[in-house]
Order: sequence, then structure tokens, then C-alpha cells
Amino acid sequence: MTTYDDSTHALLRSLNDLLIRERHAITHLRMEQLARIQEEKTELLKRLHQAEPVVDGRETEIIAAVTINNERNRMLLESGLKIVSRLQDKIFQRSALTYGARLGSLVIGAGPRLLNRSI
Repeated sequence: MTTYDDSTHALLRSLNDLLIRERHAITHLRMEQLARIQEEKTELLKRLHQAEPVVDGRETEIIAAVTINNERNRMLLESGLKIVSRLQDKIFQRSALTYGARLGSLVIGAGPRLLNRSI
């Protein structure tokens, strides 16, 4: 784990740098690196919560950058989850159609219960 200077400006700068690293991990599908970054982000946010809440011109600029980078990363993660969801749906539909065409019966998982319907 990285050690940080506890001044508000230094913590905000570190958070912004971490968000840039996070975006790189997201766009390059480096899930293990993303997990470590999440741990670092949690630690930084705890330190920021405990830091002296001094905000001047320097902090205002870095807060704006943090906000932009955080929103950009959120959108990347959200779109990635939508893509995964659509791929899962397509794979399930193809599997279901193949199974149904071959055997005439299809069991569909619906949460804790199973639905059985004839084709």
C-alpha cells in the first residue's frame, strides 16, 4: 500500500492520479490491478474524510479534476457492465435455442426457481 502526505491538497492530487491509473486499468481490462486500485482509493477516501477541510484555489482546481475523472471512470465501468450483460443475454439465448431445438424442452433459470416449458 502506498503512503500519502496527509495534507488535503496532497491527498486530492493522489486521488486524481489514482483515478487516472484506474481509467487505464479499466480500458486495458486489468482486473487485478483494478482491485488493488479500489483498495488504495478506499484508503485515500478515509484519509480525506479525516483531513483538515481546508479548501482554497488549489483544492478547487484539483476537486474539479477529480470530479471529471471520477465521472469518466463511472461511465466506462457502467458501459462495460452493460456490454457484459448483453453478451450474457446473447449467449443464453443461443444456448437456449440450440438446446430447445435439439431436445424439445427448455429449463430456464429464473433466480431461485426454475421454469420448465415445452417448445
